Amino acid sequence: MKKLVIIIPFFVVILLLSGCGKGLMESGDEAYGQQNYTDALKFYLEASKEFPDDMALKEKIALCYFKEGELFYEKRRVIKAFEARVKNGMKFVPATPSPTLTTEISNVHLKLAYAYRQAKAENPIQKKQFVDAALEYIDKSLSYDSTNTEARQALNEFKEEHFTGLLEKGLTAYKRGTQDPLQYIAADYYLTQSLKLDFENAEALKYLQLSRKKALNLLDPGMNVPIAITDQMKNEQYLAFLVVVYNLLPENLYVTPENLYLVKKDGKEIRGRTSGMFSTPLENKTIVNGEEIAGVVAFPLPEKQDYARLEFRKNGEILGYKNLP
Repeated sequence: MKKLVIIIPFFVVILLLSGCGKGLMESGDEAYGQQNYTDALKFYLEASKEFPDDMALKEKIALCYFKEGELFYEKRRVIKAFEARVKNGMKFVPATPSPTLTTEISNVHLKLAYAYRQAKAENPIQKKQFVDAALEYIDKSLSYDSTNTEARQALNEFKEEHFTGLLEKGLTAYKRGTQDPLQYIAADYYLTQSLKLDFENAEALKYLQLSRKKALNLLDPGMNVPIAITDQMKNEQYLAFLVVVYNLLPENLYVTPENLYLVKKDGKEIRGRTSGMFSTPLENKTIVNGEEIAGVVAFPLPEKQDYARLEFRKNGEILGYKNLP
């Protein structure tokens, strides 16, 4: 008679051995206390299979990802790996995180901001990307904890370093727009960034609105799927836009009105649709690289009409957008 050979995965053996006399949660807590975040994460993730709705456990998993990312960055200075772990951790954050976790989320995003501020760029394009990322993470840090004094100080330092330069670049681009209309898109970018540092600056606010009005019907060549708005209509039920969608992806792109989202200033969004109330609706169509399609997309009117931008999404990813004045 042949003997049966049972192969038990190594990690399961470790769990069984270390779990003798203690549960997965307790083993995870012990590893976490020893700053062994990788092992703690393994225990917590295994425990989550049995308790998928345990909010406290989800918070522990999120914290493990954050701490693991911080340690990895301290040792190897690889921002992308740090960033990836933070993003993984954010997937486990409950809808209403505890005050402790909220503070940790704010702090870890601030550390990401510092990482990008300290990173040495290899070229001007990468330098711009690093500045954008640092500012984005400072914003996120403050959005989770507006009382974070260190994040507030970082924002003030950022303002001293970059505000004047961003404002001047925005104003210069706006003036050049009369000769090169694509400069209005650049003006939109620089003025938007400057207002993140000083959101009440009257000059930046004035020229940002003007830039966005002039950029509405322009396709941004820096996006994968640039969109433009050539007309706007409104009735009692809908706000509608005559949009142009252009495909700069190397592959074919399937376009429908449902790819377009009207995003409000509070973050709420309205998905596009067709309506018989408007002529020339945007058709469902596949377009190749370098091809465009135009048509009307309708959005049910919300109670409060404070729109921020129009986005084109594919599988949840934003491939193009147009800021609204």
